[in-house]
Amino acid sequence: AADFYARSLRAACLNCAVMALIDAGDNEGAKEILRQLVRTRLGTGVSERLAARLGLRYEDLEPAEIVDITIRRRPQCQSRFEDFHYKEAGVLETVVASSTPGDAQSVHAAIENVGLKEVWLKVAGGEKACVLDNVIATFRPKLILEFGTYVGYTSTRMAMQLASWGGRVVTMEMDPVNATIARNHIELCGLSHVVTVQLGHSDDAVQIVLDRFGPESVDMVFMDQRGTAFHEDLQRLEQLGLLAEPAVVVADNVLKPGAPYHVWRISTMPHYRTDIIDLREFGSAPVEDWMTVSWVRRGETYGKAAEERRELTALARESDRFRLRAMATSMKDLVGDPLDEFAARFTAEFTRLGIRSSLYVRTTLINGGEDGAVSQLVRLAPGEAPPKWAGHDPRDDLTGGRWRSDLGGARFVGAE
Repeated sequence: AADFYARSLRAACLNCAVMALIDAGDNEGAKEILRQLVRTRLGTGVSERLAARLGLRYEDLEPAEIVDITIRRRPQCQSRFEDFHYKEAGVLETVVASSTPGDAQSVHAAIENVGLKEVWLKVAGGEKACVLDNVIATFRPKLILEFGTYVGYTSTRMAMQLASWGGRVVTMEMDPVNATIARNHIELCGLSHVVTVQLGHSDDAVQIVLDRFGPESVDMVFMDQRGTAFHEDLQRLEQLGLLAEPAVVVADNVLKPGAPYHVWRISTMPHYRTDIIDLREFGSAPVEDWMTVSWVRRGETYGKAAEERRELTALARESDRFRLRAMATSMKDLVGDPLDEFAARFTAEFTRLGIRSSLYVRTTLINGGEDGAVSQLVRLAPGEAPPKWAGHDPRDDLTGGRWRSDLGGARFVGAE
């Protein structure tokens, strides 16, 4: 907290300290930090929920007599952490200011509004949420493992569905600032009992998940980290024996910035049944992307490396370059050349290899967007290309919280 100038981030760090103390059973220590929050007037709706978990009313807490020196310290300007996380810090401020504590849908609406109206965010909303919603409704997983928490949008959206049948989400994040923001959003949603944020690199975090939940415990995986690592991370999950039988694996940003090795693996190895879904980036409809949905079952090739293809190496290198550029700016700033040229080469190379999209997401504005929008999965005929973008961006007509998914449309091949 002492490293941040912004009050929202200072409060978020202290709220995380309260969460850790509650989890450790140190309720008196948690109460003392809450009193520090009262004294410094840093408390938020998250702080109020944490006080309620202790059986207290935040407004009835006595201010701390002395402010801890680490809380009293404050930089004179924004730190480099804040400069790098300006978008995520802005999301946190918007969520805390405009959402209702305990109402996950209001938290999602606030995040979506930032992504639709202010700045591009790497969240799986809109058409991408339609894919996830349909997978979860079809498969009904009990434990989801997510690679890449970011601000907690997708983990809490998935958790809303899993909570109804007692499921859980474990989400891994190596950036401590993102993890701090996500934990505050999760608490504000009222879903801390469903979602666990595991801080650390996935190489270490996956082993922790295995030790905690045991072999064959993960029913579903959502991959939203660096695309050129998808195939290695998935192979490791198989080798560790962490995946249930069967399991379903969903991967995002497979076309842009791209995950060529992953597409090759899940499309050519016989223990996968895969759909490639053509859709539009949330908050930037001109950007075409792919998601993949793969049912995974044990077999002779399970846990083994895929056949190497030299032509995929150049695509993977270029994919990493575009990912770094997107992180520095935003995906929508890369619309047009050369990103479209790269995506065209990516698509053409896999078409040459006999791999193409099998589903697409169709979005319909209701009443011109006044009553929101609905997205649904549509099966493509063999050899059929997905429709081209018609030139209208739903973000022009929509606000957060008004984009819903149609469930039960086209079936996934792995579910048949």
